[in-house]
Amino acid sequence: MSNNVIEIAEIRLAEGRTVQDLLAASERFQNEFLSAQPGFIGRDLVRTDDGSYADIVRWDSVEAATAIMDKAANSEACQRFFAVMEMNSQDPTEGVNLYEVLTSYPAAGSRNPDTGNQQSGT
Repeated sequence: MSNNVIEIAEIRLAEGRTVQDLLAASERFQNEFLSAQPGFIGRDLVRTDDGSYADIVRWDSVEAATAIMDKAANSEACQRFFAVMEMNSQDPTEGVNLYEVLTSYPAAGSRNPDTGNQQSGT
């Protein structure tokens, strides 16, 4: 069984773009594209201390995380999302890193985000 994967994509807004532009494009990206992808578990869009942003996406496997790259190129919702960001046209995956989850430690009494099961709190 493969471990879950966390994808962290650094985001810097393109010139003239606002956080409202990012949020609107992110909502469309989520609803029209990402939520229907095989292996997608969940996602958080966060602001960092330096005022940049990161998209943190959880996948059920590295295969699911990497398969998305080809599909994204043909998605209007993806292109609109990427348009609000500064991107390296030579390497659009620059600033995107995948991390294999070795183990997780949820808070006692919380639900496991991967299974939805109640945690024992031991």
